[in-house]
Amino acid sequence: MYRLKTILGATLLGIGGTAMAQRDTLDIYWIDVEGGAATLIVTPSGQSALMDAGWRRDDDRDGKRIRAAMADAGVESLDYLIVSHFHGDHAGGIPQLLEQVQVGEIIDHGDSVEQDSPRHGPIWDAYVSAAAGQRRRVVPGDTLPLAGVDDFRFVAAHHEIVEAPSGAATANPRCEGASAFEEDLGENGRSLAYVLSLGRFEFADVGDLTPDVQHELVCPHDRIGEIDLLQAPHHGNDIAPHFVATLNPIVAVSNTGASKGGGPEGYEAMHAAPDLAAYWQLHRASASDDAHNTADRMTANPTEDDDQGYWIKTEVADDGSSFTLVNGRNGHRETYLSR
Repeated sequence: MYRLKTILGATLLGIGGTAMAQRDTLDIYWIDVEGGAATLIVTPSGQSALMDAGWRRDDDRDGKRIRAAMADAGVESLDYLIVSHFHGDHAGGIPQLLEQVQVGEIIDHGDSVEQDSPRHGPIWDAYVSAAAGQRRRVVPGDTLPLAGVDDFRFVAAHHEIVEAPSGAATANPRCEGASAFEEDLGENGRSLAYVLSLGRFEFADVGDLTPDVQHELVCPHDRIGEIDLLQAPHHGNDIAPHFVATLNPIVAVSNTGASKGGGPEGYEAMHAAPDLAAYWQLHRASASDDAHNTADRMTANPTEDDDQGYWIKTEVADDGSSFTLVNGRNGHRETYLSR
């Protein structure tokens, strides 16, 4: 197994505004934006990064939930706001969030390729206006200098992927019999994806990255290595089983909505990981049966009409040796050892 930290890349200089208060854990929040995405990271040093901000709504529901998670984590501003791609469930809430929260830098994959879409074009226009003067484009291999972690590296951006580690001459055996997928050149396929490392602990968030890019990241050569914690791609849908099997997470979390994502095929693909010990979901997928939903104790929002917006949280030991998942609804906790 080779670790992502061996891959060289450019470093981005941060200009964040979060107070550098020392903490005992690295905290990761999956904030319930009802089938969208908003994943908050707060490091032991007190720096913060949020990937995606959910939907734009008149009641600012998702912004309120993000700010509540920030308050729980003890931060008032964000060092980095990362935009995985320019769809409404990921980028729609950004203009509203920027009206309420100070942000140091805004990171994206470059210009939207769906600017002319009647559905997605307005999302892009609103984002460009709100983020003016703060945007920075990243490419695979770039890093964020997030104090309190060992490495924060982008492995995919704008339908491009990070170079394979030096010495990766052996083909990935998980790719045997796995065929390439139809190329997706839309915004989903251009999602940003990153891996965060702290000691032995590694976490990957790949946004809505499509199966064709998932395939390229691990075939014929694995460009990531095994990780400990994975945010399920695309809300638990459209997942290449050999991608998950190669990353082989110990725990996975899906930002499934009650009626979005979390399909049976995606659920089964996530369980292709040989060492998967637990699968946590923000919502029970109402269209899937019990066999394709995780246990109630690991589901933050179990009913379709439950609009409490409970989050799932991970607390990572400051040396990365272990990590604890917490259900915001019922307080259920499970601790796992990192590799």
